[in-house]
Amino acid sequence: MATFLDVTGLQYFSNFFVFIFVWLAIYAILGYTKILGENKGIHIILGLVIALLVILSPIATGAIAFISPWFALVFVFLIFIMMALKVFGASTADLAASSQLKVAFLAFIFLILIVGIFAYIREQAAIPSGEEIDYQKTTSVIFHPKVLGIVFVLLIAVFTIVLMAGKAT
Repeated sequence: MATFLDVTGLQYFSNFFVFIFVWLAIYAILGYTKILGENKGIHIILGLVIALLVILSPIATGAIAFISPWFALVFVFLIFIMMALKVFGASTADLAASSQLKVAFLAFIFLILIVGIFAYIREQAAIPSGEEIDYQKTTSVIFHPKVLGIVFVLLIAVFTIVLMAGKAT
């Protein structure tokens, strides 16, 4: 029996929701920043093209569908923080004046969202399987060609810095 709270049928529209979300987000960002000028037609067309390109990539579509509920949760969290600050006596001018706090908070939230997207992409990406190496043994890790290459490059860098610093004095 279908109920009002049964939203499982909406999963078939997730690509459409991602398309609309990307289109509107790009349009809003371009309209707010005015990077490409004041022409709204260009903003609409560029948002449409980017949204179509996102829809063509299943990993990008899945990543946006994965991160969008967290995105909404962050906005609800921001609203609750602003309400709490107003309850404790902060005025709208005080909230607008603290630009450093706003930038730091938005950078922190942006970082969390980016980490979530990269975690999803890393989970979905197929990694080619090569030779099976037992990383339980220390010698397998130390004498792996990639580790030896990194050590060699670091040694060259250290000796270059030491020799160049010695000639400068």
